[in-house]
Amino acid sequence: MNQLFPESESPTASAPCLFARVAVALPVDRSFHYRIPVALADSVVVGSRVRVRVSGRPVCGTVLALDRVADVARVLDVEGVFGAEARVAPEVIDLCRFVADRYGASLGETLESALPPPVRHGRGIRQVVVVQLAAPFADPKRARLEADVLLAKHEKQARLLRLLAEAGGGVREIDLLRRAQVGKSPLESLERRGLVARTRVDDPGDPAFLASPSARIPPPLPTSEQVAAVSAVELALESREHRGFLLFGITGSGKTEVYLRSLEEALKRGRRGIVLVPEISLTPQTVARFRGRFDRVAVLHSALAERDRLREWRRIASGAVDVVVGARSAIFAPLPDLGLVVVDEEHEPSFKQQNPPRYHAREVALERARRAGAVVVLGSATPSLESWAAASAGRLTLLRLRERVGGGALPETQVLDLSHMPFTKHASMLTDRLRAALEEVLRRGEQAILFLNRRGFARLSLCPGCKEAVQCPDCDVALVFHQRAERLICHLCGREQAPDARCAKCGKPGMRFLGFGTERVEQELRRNFPRARVARMDSDTTAAQGSHERILGAFGRGESDFLVGTQMIAKGLDFPRVTLVGIVSADTSLSVPDWRASERTFQLVAQVAGRAGRSARGGRVIVQTLHPQHPAITCAVRHDYEAFVAAELPLRAEANYPPFTQIVRILVSHADVDRTRGAAEKAKAKLAPMAGEFGVELLGPAPCPIERVRGRWRWQLLLKCREVKELTRVVAWARERVAQSAPVRVTLDVDPGSML
Repeated sequence: MNQLFPESESPTASAPCLFARVAVALPVDRSFHYRIPVALADSVVVGSRVRVRVSGRPVCGTVLALDRVADVARVLDVEGVFGAEARVAPEVIDLCRFVADRYGASLGETLESALPPPVRHGRGIRQVVVVQLAAPFADPKRARLEADVLLAKHEKQARLLRLLAEAGGGVREIDLLRRAQVGKSPLESLERRGLVARTRVDDPGDPAFLASPSARIPPPLPTSEQVAAVSAVELALESREHRGFLLFGITGSGKTEVYLRSLEEALKRGRRGIVLVPEISLTPQTVARFRGRFDRVAVLHSALAERDRLREWRRIASGAVDVVVGARSAIFAPLPDLGLVVVDEEHEPSFKQQNPPRYHAREVALERARRAGAVVVLGSATPSLESWAAASAGRLTLLRLRERVGGGALPETQVLDLSHMPFTKHASMLTDRLRAALEEVLRRGEQAILFLNRRGFARLSLCPGCKEAVQCPDCDVALVFHQRAERLICHLCGREQAPDARCAKCGKPGMRFLGFGTERVEQELRRNFPRARVARMDSDTTAAQGSHERILGAFGRGESDFLVGTQMIAKGLDFPRVTLVGIVSADTSLSVPDWRASERTFQLVAQVAGRAGRSARGGRVIVQTLHPQHPAITCAVRHDYEAFVAAELPLRAEANYPPFTQIVRILVSHADVDRTRGAAEKAKAKLAPMAGEFGVELLGPAPCPIERVRGRWRWQLLLKCREVKELTRVVAWARERVAQSAPVRVTLDVDPGSML
C-alpha cells in the first residue's frame, strides 16, 4: 500500500480513504470523485479500472488516487471494479499523463488508448461477428450483379456487398463496417434480403502471429559495424542510465540483427525490451525473427483477435515475457524492468496516431525510456529529419551501418524521365525499358516488385467535352475508378457510384478514365506477360483477415512472379529472389501540398529500392518519374541520405518548419462554410495573445488543401514554437481558449502527420 500513497497521506484505520479520483474515458480535462462502497473497499486501488456514471451515462475510468474527502458535496458511487488483470500500472499512468499534456488530450482518453479492448472494457474473451456472402450469392460475380441492382437506391448496402465480393472470404463485421465507413443498419438490411450471412463465433486468433517456431534460429556472424553498434548499446545498458541512439543503416545492412543482439545484452542484465515496428511491417516474417531468438516473446497488434491480445497483455503484466513486439500502442505495454526500447523504421508515418490522443510513438518511446532509465535505439535507412537533427545536436548518439550484410552491393539504379512521353488514354505506364527488364526477370526465373502508391484503376473519370472530372459530392476530391468493382469510389468518405456513360453536367458521351493505380498496373502486367503469375497487395486486396500474410507468403514461396503494391510492400520485406524493383511513378507524393512531401518521397523511393538485390543474384531498380532532377529523386536513387538532408534542411529552416520548430495544427470544421470560417477567425483572435507571451508564430486561418471532407468544411491554423519545453504550455493555452463547441469541431494536433 505504501507504493500507492505518499507517506504523509497513507490511509490509517482512523481516517480511511472513502473516495476514488477517477479519470473517465471522455474528452474532459478533469477527474471526478466517486464514493467507494464498503463492498468494494478492498478491490479499489490506484490503477483499478472501474465503472461509474457521468451525467447519468455509464462510462469506464481509471482510479488515479484515493482520497479522504471529495471536492464536491454530491458524490456518486463506484458501480463496479474490473478484475486485477485490468489494473493499470503506476508507470503507465504517469506516461499517459505526459502524453495527455503534450498532445492536448484528456487523461481518461489517453488511458483508454493505452489498453487493449478486453482490458479497457473489463471483459474477458468475447465472440465476434463474421460476415460472408450468403450461399446463393457466394460467387463474387453474382454478388457484384446484386450490388449493381442495389446501387441506385441503397448505395451503402451495395458498397458492403461489393467489399465482401472483393474480399473473397469471411470478414469480421467490425472490419467490414470500418472499411465501408457505414453503420450496422445497411448490413442488417442485406441480411434481411438474404444476401449475406452473419455468424457469431469465438474469435479464433491469428496463428500466423502467435505460433512459435519449432526450432531456434542460429544467429548469423555479425559484421564489424554491427559489433561496434551493439557494443555501444551494451555500454549504455551497463551504466543503467537513459541513452538514445540513432541507428542509421542502409537497406539490407542488418539493423534487425543489431536489435536482436542488443536485446540479448539487455536480458543478460535482467532487463526486458519493447520493439516497435510500423503496422505494415508487422508480418509473421518479422515476428518469427524475434521468436527464433527468444523464448518469451509477446506480440501486440490491432489485427490480433481480442482473445490473443488479452492473453498477451496478461502474460506481459505477469512478468512472463521478456520481449514485446508490436505497433505503436505497444509502447504502453505493462512490461516490468524495461531496459531497451527499439523503434524500427522510426521515420514511418504510421507511428503517428490519427485519433485522440494524437501521439507520436517515437516521442513517447523516448519519454518512457527516460523515465525507466532505459536505452532507446531508433533505426532507419532514411531517418526522419527530426531524429537526424537530434543526432547532429548530440541528443542522440549516431551509429552507422554503411555496408550490406554479406558484402552485397546496393542495386544498380536507372532513372527514366517520363516528362516527354505523349500520354493518352491508351498510354501504358510500363515503359519499354521496364517491360524489357521484366521479361528478363521471367526468363531467369526470378521475381520483381512494382511499386505505385495509388490504389484503384484510374484517378479521374473525365468528360471529353467540359473537361470536368466526376467529384465526390461530400468531399473536394475526384472519385477514383476501380475496374474490378466497376465503381467510382471516394477514398476519403467511401462513397461509391456506378460510372456514367455520359457527363452529368454537359451530357457528352465517352467519359475517359485518366491516371493510374495499382489495379491498372496489374492489368498491364497480365496483358504484357500472359504467362506471368501476378499478385497485387493494397488495401483493396487485403480486407479479409490473414490476406496480407497469404499474399506475402505465396510470393516468398515463389508462387508469384510479380508483386504489385502500394506502401505496404515498401519496407520490412526480404525476398532473396527479387532482382528487380520497378517504381512505376516516383511522383505520387511530390505533388501533395505538405511540407513533408519531399522527405516522404525520398523515403518511399529509397526504401522500396532497397527491396532489390538482397542476395548474391544482385539487383536492379528502375525509377520512372516526371521530375528526374528533383533532389528527393536524385538523392534516393543514389542512396545518398546525407545529400538529401543537405538540400532539404535549409528549406525547412527558411520556412521555419520542423526540425527547427514544433508545430501545432488547429483544425476547425462545420457543415456550413461561413460558420467554419467564422469559428476559425474567432480561434485566431483568442490565440493571438499567445504570440506575444510565448513567442509563438501564428499562421492562418486558411482553408485546408482538401477543404471539404464528409460534408464538413475545414479550415486550419498553425502554431510554431521554437522550444520543446514551451510546447506543453502552448497546447494547454490553445485547448483552454479554443475548446470544442458542437456543432463546430476544433481539433488540436501536435506534430501533425499530414496537412491535408
